[in-house]
Amino acid sequence: MTLKFIDVASYQAGLDLSKVQTDGVVIKASEGIGYVNPYCDEFFQQGLKLGKLLGVYHFARNASGNTPQKEADYFIQHTKGYIGKAIPILDWEDKNTGDVNWALQWLQVVEKAYGCKPWIYMSEYVENSHNWKKVAEAGYGLWIAKYRDHVIDKNWDMKNAGPIPTVKYWGFYAAWQWTSSLVLDGWSGKLDGSIFYGDKNAWKKYINNETKPLPPKPNSTKYKVGDIVNINGIYVSKDSKEKLKPAIASGTITKIYPESRNPYLIGNGTGFVNDACITGIHSSKVLKVGMMAKPKKAVLYDGVKLDSSVTKKSYKVIEIKGKRVVLGDGLNTAFHIDNLSY
Repeated sequence: MTLKFIDVASYQAGLDLSKVQTDGVVIKASEGIGYVNPYCDEFFQQGLKLGKLLGVYHFARNASGNTPQKEADYFIQHTKGYIGKAIPILDWEDKNTGDVNWALQWLQVVEKAYGCKPWIYMSEYVENSHNWKKVAEAGYGLWIAKYRDHVIDKNWDMKNAGPIPTVKYWGFYAAWQWTSSLVLDGWSGKLDGSIFYGDKNAWKKYINNETKPLPPKPNSTKYKVGDIVNINGIYVSKDSKEKLKPAIASGTITKIYPESRNPYLIGNGTGFVNDACITGIHSSKVLKVGMMAKPKKAVLYDGVKLDSSVTKKSYKVIEIKGKRVVLGDGLNTAFHIDNLSY
């Protein structure tokens, strides 16, 4: 399941949350050690009254020479009334995005005050460019940004959202900001639009210091974590119904959600697949002419069926052209490479 949320700052002053379609709102609270959003509490109280999911963020000015302790204290001072009601978030976009220790210290200070683990917001590029291992392993949730373009996206239509973000250090991300050009009925300006990978209870668990999900129950899924699988389709979430064309032909299963529609997470956030998307286990061995290969199914490259006896033995590979592989030893017939074990 996914939920939709927007983030707002002083630029959105006058926006009426009751008139726009959103499950939640993340509000800019502070920046550096000298700015407080004058509209923050107005947005917060309206969102609270409407039952919206809430978050509040601090825009880091670490490149200005401020210490993480001072900026964390400043954020806490101006948001202490929101503790237990919203997810605290560090907006990591200042010039020195490689100062991972600064970010970690800010998160640790705010965690102690809020009693929950904050999120950190950053772009896909920033996550991929620096070593975030210690932040990810400490359990701080990731809200990641990646846009395909800046063309207007109307009323949460994600058909032009583009490929989902790929991350290196988190096993999964809590939310994806997929557009900065969202236009919703009820507001004339553009908004940032994000999806949260979970339901309302999952959001509330982040507020109540339960950022790490419980271990999955023992399951009887066909594939296991660590399997490298060939795929012919992919989904943006574990519950999505819209199958997309994958940008990769194979990937590693890194996590399994056994009760979900698409239980297998591929890579560190590449996407989700189900049994129907998987065409088989990927072999890391490169098939070459002269090697032995055995057909998995008695089906030729062009779809014609053969007698099942051809799957009982291996044959020498005599020709390879792309995915088309010809087996010799008297068979002299072409098969699809994904239909061969070798």
